[in-house]
Amino acid sequence: MGIHDRDYYRDGGRGVFETWGRQGATVWLMVITGVVFLAQILTQDLGVAGLTEAARYDGDRIADGEVWRLVTSVFLHGGLWHLACNLLVLYWTGTRLEDRYGSKEFLAFYLLAGLAANLGRFLMELSGLLPFSRALGASGAVTAAMVLYALHYPRQRVHLYFLFPIPIWVLVVVYVALDTSGALGMGRAGVGYTAHLCGAAFGLLYYQSGLRITDLLPEFSRARRQPRLRVVPQDASPEPEPEPVAAAVATPPAATDPPDEHLEARVDRILEKVSKYGQESLTPEERELLFRASEMYKKRRK
Repeated sequence: MGIHDRDYYRDGGRGVFETWGRQGATVWLMVITGVVFLAQILTQDLGVAGLTEAARYDGDRIADGEVWRLVTSVFLHGGLWHLACNLLVLYWTGTRLEDRYGSKEFLAFYLLAGLAANLGRFLMELSGLLPFSRALGASGAVTAAMVLYALHYPRQRVHLYFLFPIPIWVLVVVYVALDTSGALGMGRAGVGYTAHLCGAAFGLLYYQSGLRITDLLPEFSRARRQPRLRVVPQDASPEPEPEPVAAAVATPPAATDPPDEHLEARVDRILEKVSKYGQESLTPEERELLFRASEMYKKRRK
């Protein structure tokens, strides 16, 4: 029985709401940001009571105690083009990073990156290096995601203006250089260059530190460790793992995958673990085995 034939791998028969409930953090961040933008439009005539005025970054008001603006402003945007650019980069980088880190970890990274970008700008304003300003947008968090993506996949090619293919590391270097020159007063007014640079710094520090944000939170850390204690159901006998050194058997020298029966058993256990505890519970080794098994089954179907 192949990987796609198991009950907990099938998607058929699921309702619309259940299917949406299984979407990753990247898709939900995009949906929430789009809904918030629509709410901005609907409340734009309400003056100071409007959503934009109540939630945007405002250095003066943050200094007066309205600290929620450091986070809420990440979900606001100043126009359709501003929104589209940020969501495009978020989707392109976020889906790949979410596969690598898991939904909860990427969500925590994105929110903390947005907070760090705005907090860095606010501290500079508070110290007198910058004048107090008003701003909105997810560019700081998106820049952090783009930097982290480039650090993991530096040779990935992107099409500048949908025409010119270049490695993403080149794009990130150019982008950071432009933000640096803008922060020094050589750029267009009205752009949050400092927030972009703070977001880029957060992405770099996150990559270099190797820390996982959810590991610092007791509930997430405990939930991540729990599945390892119970991978095989109580009423099933665990399959014996292959011995490290096996006797000589008649197998082709080029075969590197584990025997089918062992592979089937391990895939069963991993997929059962995903169905019970979610994709975030998988270890890097389990993710790699699941990927290799999926590729092998695809080849068999051809």
